[in-house]
Amino acid sequence: MKGRGVFDVRVVHNPEKYLKSGKDERDLKLLVGLSWFFGFGSMMEFIACVIAIAVAYQAMKAYKLSKEKTLLYLNLSFVLIGAGLLVDALSSLIVLLAGLHRGFFYLFGVGYTINFLAQLFAYGLLVYAYVHQTRNLTAATEALAAVPIVFFERNAVTELILIFLLVYIAIQTSINYSINKNTNSMLVFGAFASLSIAHVFFLLYTVKPLFYPFAHIAQLFGFLLLLAMLLRVNHPS
Repeated sequence: MKGRGVFDVRVVHNPEKYLKSGKDERDLKLLVGLSWFFGFGSMMEFIACVIAIAVAYQAMKAYKLSKEKTLLYLNLSFVLIGAGLLVDALSSLIVLLAGLHRGFFYLFGVGYTINFLAQLFAYGLLVYAYVHQTRNLTAATEALAAVPIVFFERNAVTELILIFLLVYIAIQTSINYSINKNTNSMLVFGAFASLSIAHVFFLLYTVKPLFYPFAHIAQLFGFLLLLAMLLRVNHPS
């Protein structure tokens, strides 16, 4: 175990295995490093949660004005995303406040599982909004139904599922932008392209933790682009 650092994938994904008493110098360094690592993730998820709720609020406001169902689906999706991020962030925060005590590590898995399921349903709703119950939607739904829904840590399978949904949405929004050629459709396409990239980074994080901060930054950027689009819709100049 000599030379294990906070960016070693085995330490990040199984910290309880590499932390012993927490009293020797190596364990103290790992505790400090992991506290910063997971503290950053928790902070970014709290920020993303606030932006997601702002997106949901602006989407509902726009829906009341236009009665466009896509905006209603966007509202429901980001309520789910915001709730999932909040639970995940709170789970990480509790573990950190407990001093990374082994007895609390299971909360990482609980938080991530709830966050994953929330995102799965949220992006599934947006796929539904774009395909309007076509055969493609039926096939996608059947494929998702065959996937086990309980995951206790971030892993490649869960991230690939979310990437699949996000890439589909990004392709649909790119087609919409190629037709409309306006700023709002460009912002929507940019948002889902950024979210797709974010989950590619989360996928890479499962083998190289160094990608973790980049994933969170790309996710925040995607949320901000969606918020900017909705603010333009609700407050036209």
